[in-house]
Amino acid sequence: MTDAGSRPLLFATFATLVAGFVDAVGYAHLGGLFLSFMSGNSTRLGIQLAQGHWPLALLTASVIASFVAGAFFGTLITDAVGEWKLVAVLGSEVVLFALAAGVAGLDAGQLTLLPVALAMGMQNSVHQVIAGADIGKSFVTGALFGLGQALARWAKGRVGPVEALAYAGSWASFVAGAGIGALLLAASGLVPALAAACLLLAGLTVTAFAFQGHLAHPFGRQGGD
Repeated sequence: MTDAGSRPLLFATFATLVAGFVDAVGYAHLGGLFLSFMSGNSTRLGIQLAQGHWPLALLTASVIASFVAGAFFGTLITDAVGEWKLVAVLGSEVVLFALAAGVAGLDAGQLTLLPVALAMGMQNSVHQVIAGADIGKSFVTGALFGLGQALARWAKGRVGPVEALAYAGSWASFVAGAGIGALLLAASGLVPALAAACLLLAGLTVTAFAFQGHLAHPFGRQGGD
């Protein structure tokens, strides 16, 4: 793989690391809710509704709704700005993370992370416009399923190990991000953890600006949990 060809994969891997980082922070701060993994949240919502835990169900539904709103606005942005779609979406995420960090400093409780859930909904648009980077999407279930498929193809001699390694790397980057997020949250608290995530996204935004011609794909590709 050439340096230019590896850029989308590396970029998507770092974006996935950020998603893992954010999920760990959300899990700890929201009592077991995630900010980018909506399958787990949907399961929890069903259980909460069945058990009549209405305040928890409302919080969970708010996180899910924020994620959907992020996907909505992310799609509008990518449809509107043309070749700079990656920079525009990531820049919007930086603003949302900065907002969340500022609100966290005001001790707004569990509502603090709703802007982050919004940003994670927008993150889907990021992965869809990165050229050939579906393997870097933040949905861990899809990455592990892809890994199993790639291993089967490799065992049959149909492909080499590169595809399987890419899926494994995507999964590992998410796990690494979650570990880093948990450690930083425990060591320094919510505001520094959100500020660190904001800086990571800012770095991705600058990278997208510098290499936008090598990263953005003209047609988004669908991904899912």
